[in-house]
Amino acid sequence: MTTHVGLTARAFGASSMYLPKMDERIKNTLDDVTERFGGSFSVKEAEDWRGMIDDWEGDVIHLTMYGEDVDTFFEKNEIRDPLIIVGAEKVPAEVYDKSDKNVSIGSQPHSEVAALAVFMDRLNARKLEKNYDGDIGVIPRKKGKKIVDYSKVPSASECFESMTEKGMDEGLMKHSMDVLERALEIHEKFGGDLKLLISGSLLHDIGRTVTHGTAHGVEGGKIIREQGWDEELAKIVERHIGGGISREEAVEQGLPEKDYIPETLEEKLVCHADNTAGGEDRFDDLVEHMESKGLSEGVKRMKELAKEFEK
Repeated sequence: MTTHVGLTARAFGASSMYLPKMDERIKNTLDDVTERFGGSFSVKEAEDWRGMIDDWEGDVIHLTMYGEDVDTFFEKNEIRDPLIIVGAEKVPAEVYDKSDKNVSIGSQPHSEVAALAVFMDRLNARKLEKNYDGDIGVIPRKKGKKIVDYSKVPSASECFESMTEKGMDEGLMKHSMDVLERALEIHEKFGGDLKLLISGSLLHDIGRTVTHGTAHGVEGGKIIREQGWDEELAKIVERHIGGGISREEAVEQGLPEKDYIPETLEEKLVCHADNTAGGEDRFDDLVEHMESKGLSEGVKRMKELAKEFEK
């Protein structure tokens, strides 16, 4: 249970967890998670927990069944550098007296993990930190799971190096930068894996060094895989054209029989950023161009993406 308290604290943005008595197994588990998934979360011993509470310069908040209602608390208080206390089987009575605030997370018996999660959710205004700069990351999906190996996601400088090596011209370079700028604007509101969004934006048109036709998405995916980079990055590059290309449309256009419609947030975001980067008229021009080619389903998907991100 204490390990889960630590995992929850880390995931919701706490910097440290203090244990009255160090447990090396707990510390090693949490250190391992932090090393692999990123961040700077640490586990420390606070044997003199009474003195720590007394000396704490910020707000000391004890989560309990018997305090002020959590929602009322947040309506009335501004919180400064909080030390959040959660207890185990029996909390010493002096904790109630030493704490600045005793906050009730409901009035029913429940877990300290749940209490901490609910409180920190309110504390963070329901915004979770998602980019911890670790070695691996998890990409949310409706079904299944996707683990990204960040050692296989190129940095911005590595992207530019690859773009230069492949002979990308100045115009494409500028467009890629415009797409990145637009993607970052959308990311501010919708989130997403920042490393994948940066590399996906910069490399989305790398296939144009092979062909400027519709197949440039496929060619770009090939280049990404040849470099040994992560498959999720290859999919962002493959699926960025228009509003995506269905399996049937791919066959009609002479592409390998495969579905190229963006699915993940990162794939959709780069796709829409490409459609709207570099000027207000770009989206309308793309729609007109695709309609002139009879690609009505692609236009429909483009407009659906626009509705999703511009609402």
